[in-house]
Amino acid sequence: MVKPMLRFDLNSARSHVGRKVNLHLKDGSVIVNVLVVDATPKEDSHSRSALYFKATENKKMRIQVKEIEWVERLDTHLLMA
Repeated sequence: MVKPMLRFDLNSARSHVGRKVNLHLKDGSVIVNVLVVDATPKEDSHSRSALYFKATENKKMRIQVKEIEWVERLDTHLLMA
């Protein structure tokens, strides 16, 4: 069993760039099998830190880091079996 992190922040998000993950959100929902493509800090006082991911080949989506509870890294060897 994967133990959730105590706090998910921008540094945690950056450690997952380039990896396939499941995003577990604070509202209890899960966004499954996405590729994390970028993690950016807030640009001004009105914006929030964001995680960018691709669920499909062409569409890049964004979610605020504060909405993520924890990230489950997927083992690519298991996906190919």
